[in-house]
Amino acid sequence: MKNITLEEKIYSFEEENTAIGIGKCEPFYYLKDILYNTETPFVTKDIDKRVYPKFSRATAKSIVALALSYNKKFIGNMDNKLRGKMSIGAIGKDYHILVKEKLLNIKNSLNLNGDIFVDTGYLVDREIAKRCSLGILGKSGNLINEKLGSIIYIGYMLVDEILKPTQKSDFFNRNLCENCDRCIKYCPSGAIKQNSFNYKVCISYLTQNKTLQNENEKKLIGKQIYGCDICQLVCPYNKDKYIEKSSNIDDFFPNIENLLFMSNKEFNETYKKTASGWRGKKILQRNAIICLSNSTYSKEAIMLLEKFLKTDKRDDLKKETILAINKLKEKNNGLF
Repeated sequence: MKNITLEEKIYSFEEENTAIGIGKCEPFYYLKDILYNTETPFVTKDIDKRVYPKFSRATAKSIVALALSYNKKFIGNMDNKLRGKMSIGAIGKDYHILVKEKLLNIKNSLNLNGDIFVDTGYLVDREIAKRCSLGILGKSGNLINEKLGSIIYIGYMLVDEILKPTQKSDFFNRNLCENCDRCIKYCPSGAIKQNSFNYKVCISYLTQNKTLQNENEKKLIGKQIYGCDICQLVCPYNKDKYIEKSSNIDDFFPNIENLLFMSNKEFNETYKKTASGWRGKKILQRNAIICLSNSTYSKEAIMLLEKFLKTDKRDDLKKETILAINKLKEKNNGLF
């Protein structure tokens, strides 16, 4: 009987909606100059920690990376309520927990010695995934996986065991985006360029930024409560891939009235458990106010904003609400 290798045992945990890869735990020397000249939000400024895995786990010899699809599609019917839009990446259980659970299952089942990171480590997740043969970076900067497309979460485990790296398929010999620029063309803010990415105008970043600088940023947010999926949805590599269908309208299109008047308890039982919860209730409510200011349902929007203005005592949200009301009234020549 053939002996099953440790690598084969690791790959056996792969499911319909996941992909697993293995790579060497060596420094990412080529990233040094790139990181020195790149400003990235929400990460450490210590470049060495982002280049050398030893700062994350000194004894690690290999990396086990996992990609989990979060591709979701709404198949229900819309109604006439005032609603915003939620990125599919923030629907359902927080991906940090989901991916960690899957990696922890591998670790515990195979008695591996290692540490798990899901958007929480120093290292650059997409570079980890590339090294572990999970995909190729597209023009959007998103990792494209042959099996799952680019709508994926990435997590990894630094392990002490010496493992054979995943062998690359013919997929990695392709110039994936050579004749395509859909992500560039359809990005509303122009954040994606041919050879660069300006995160400061990315809609997903704007919905998470605590301080918006001008009216144009609010216009770009549109009806997004959190995140943005446009560059993912137009990517041809996401066609005919694994997808989870749901008819729960509130997941995809949050009811703005419910969100504005949500208690802390209600927030903790709903949004707090998703990927959007880390920014807190106030930022989501701010985005809901901005969503109303961009709404075409102006009379209903003004009535809801005025109701919120009378009941909420937070100065920053009151200011945002007054601005939204004035914007809607100007848009409609003071008719409402």
